[in-house]
Order: sequence, then C-alpha cells, then structure tokens
Amino acid sequence: MPQQEAPRQDTPQQNAAQQNAAQQDAVAAQAPPQPDAAPQPDAPPQPPEPAQQPPEQEPSAQQGADAPAEPQQADLLVHSEFDWEAAVNPVLGAVPTADQSGRDGAEPGDAASGGSAPPAHGQPAPGQAVPGQGVPGQSLPGQAGDAHQIPADDLVRKNQHGDPLARRLGRGVRNAMGGGAREARERAAFAELMQRSVPSSRQIAVASVRGGAGKTTMAAMLATELALHRADRVLAADADAELGSLPLRLGVRPQMSLFELAAANPATFEEAERYLARTPQGLYVLSSTRGGRIAGEFTLETFQTALSSVSRYVAATVVDCGAGILTEVNRGVVAGSHGLVLVTPGTVDGALSARGALEWYSANDQGGLLGRTVIAMVSHAPQVGADLQRAQQMLAAWGLPVVFVPYDRHLATGSSVELSKVSAAARSAFTRIVHEVFSRSLAAGGVR
Repeated sequence: MPQQEAPRQDTPQQNAAQQNAAQQDAVAAQAPPQPDAAPQPDAPPQPPEPAQQPPEQEPSAQQGADAPAEPQQADLLVHSEFDWEAAVNPVLGAVPTADQSGRDGAEPGDAASGGSAPPAHGQPAPGQAVPGQGVPGQSLPGQAGDAHQIPADDLVRKNQHGDPLARRLGRGVRNAMGGGAREARERAAFAELMQRSVPSSRQIAVASVRGGAGKTTMAAMLATELALHRADRVLAADADAELGSLPLRLGVRPQMSLFELAAANPATFEEAERYLARTPQGLYVLSSTRGGRIAGEFTLETFQTALSSVSRYVAATVVDCGAGILTEVNRGVVAGSHGLVLVTPGTVDGALSARGALEWYSANDQGGLLGRTVIAMVSHAPQVGADLQRAQQMLAAWGLPVVFVPYDRHLATGSSVELSKVSAAARSAFTRIVHEVFSRSLAAGGVR
C-alpha cells in the first residue's frame, strides 16, 4: 500500500508572519480610506516585520498629511477693481473719476503701488464712488473738472413733436387750400409790431406765484420769438437766485454768470459779450449759473449791476424771475419792467392764485403795473377738468388779456426747446403773448 503523506506542520516563523499579517489587516480596516497613491517602482521584497500596535494618530501632522487637498478659493465677487456704479446702474454706466487713470497700472493689493486688500462684501473699494455720494475728497460728476456730465437730452426717452402727425397733416392740407386767413392777418400784424423801433431798451418780466407753473418755458419762448422777429439784439436774463433752468431750456451752457459780468463792468458790448451765451436764433443769454451749477445767491443790487452793463446795448430784455412775487429780487425786477407776464397753471388753484397776485399788486402801490400785465394760463395735462372759460372771464374782469397755452408734448419733457417741434397751437399762443406784452411795453413810460 502506498504510504500516506503526513500533514504539513507550519514552522514557528510562519505562524508569526501570519499573525502579523492578520493584525495589519485589522488596522487597515479601522483606518479611514486613503487616497490612491501614485504607483511606485518595483522594490525588492522585504522580510516581514514583527507585529506592532497601531500608533496613536497626531491631529496636526497625521491629518494634515492624510486629508485630501483643499479646493482652490474661488474668485471674489467684489474685488478692488469692482465697478459699483456700473453694477448699481447698468444703463448709464459708471462715471470715471479723475484719478482712475493714474491707478489703472497698479496691481490690486500691491503695497508698493498703494493698493489695498479687496473690500468686504457690500463695501466699496477705497477710491471708488458710492452711488449718490461720490468719492470722498473728489468732485461729483458734473462739478468743476469733470467732463463726463450726462447731457440733458440723453434723459429724454422720446422727443415727440407737440402736434400729432394727423394734426400736422390736416393743417398742411388746410394751408395749401388757402385756409388760415385769420392766422395770416395775425402774423402780419405781429411782423409790423416787431419792426417798430424802441425808445429805449424794453424790459419784460416773467413771474409766477409759485414754482412749476411753466414760467421758465414761457420766458424762453417769448425771448426766442423776439430774437427771431427783431433785427436788433434781444437778451434773456435769468434772475433765479438758486438754480435757474433758463439756459437749459434755451439749449446753452454758459461757463460764466452774472457775477463775473457785474464784477467786470464792461465799457463796450464786445467786452460784455464775453460773459453771455448765444442761441442758434441769435438770442443772447445772461445766466445766473456756471456750467449748469449753482454760482451762489445774489442780491437785487448784483443783478441790476450786471443787467445794466449789457441792457443798454439791446432792444429788449426778457427776465425770468424766481418763483414767487414777494422776494426782494422779484419785486425789484417787476417794478423796473415795462411789461409783465404773470404765468399760472390752467387749473382752479392756478386761476385763484393769479387773482390773489393781482389783488396784492393793487393793494401795495403797484396798481400801475396792471395796465402792462398779461396773464398766461398754461395747461400741463392733455385734458383739463377745470372750467378755463370761467377762469378767463374772472381774470379778464381786471381789464387784462388772458391767453391760454394748450398742452404741448414737446415742451412737457422739460428739456431744450426745439421750435420746429412746438405745436402750432402753442406757438400761436406764445406769439399772441409776445404781441400783447411788447405792445404794452412800448406804450409804457418811465418805470421806477
């Protein structure tokens, strides 16, 4: 019989190696999963090491070596070059400041170039403008030294004609067929009046009881009509002691004001002309502001000094008074004028305010002013709920002409006036007001 093979007996060394491998497998099962390591080159086999207890892990060194690498930090949403103005108002965009060009080459956060760390979220970076406040220590957009002011016409969404297209077409057809005989007679009488010479420079004041009545637009239109139809010089003067908008309505932006003219005391018109602006229609403009910014509050004496230095060279001056009739400047301007246009809104409140102003003039030793006053009722809405005919009758009881100026879409924008876009009805009303007040100014004698 074949002899049976004896069972294999492990040596003590083999038993120790098996126990060591079992302990290592237990430790590996308890430890966190490790990232796959890069493949290592083949190494010669090492003899098995004796069994060891798993060492205690050190939080700082061990975790730092075993933990996976942290992801890179994402770019900050707000950094040193973040444009707050463009983010807040993406339509108009950011207005560059005066010193941005000098910082364009500097790296953000570079100490050598004067940079700083990125600002916290919600905070503007140093040297950047805060919307509505600007940069501390720097001028706001539109101030001196800033050429990035937004033009007024850019704020107009749609510059419409005062008359709808259908009305313009109908008027053209009517004129082509020989209609409009009454308008033709009025234009002929107005042209004859504009050719009359003046005994001396005529001053026409445009005033209102309160702001928002359409006074500045009225002054701009009256002065422009006079400049268009007269061969001599015509001046429009802004007597608003705060921020008069007469230059804006006339489409000019004078860089010098009546303050410089009063201090210069020119001897000739050529010297005085340096302080005036001029419109395409040939109208000279004396502004109370510099470049559309407030130049300062002036007194009646300052205004009269500036006006007298240039008024002797012009045939007519239209003065746009400030709001109200009781201020020192307005009272002085009205008292020294040969004609007055009292502007009032075409509302019940406007009609009552105009009557109150006439009563005040009559009760305060200015009753002679009423004989050279024209009342202009301006409509600021397409449809008017007030009974304007009754209002006109109430004001006409004072013996004064009352002219109603209808609503005009172009004038309602409050921007620069383009005569070609003013409605025919509004243009006719302005022409009538000029005719009434200028004829009264020629008949007026000396004023105090």
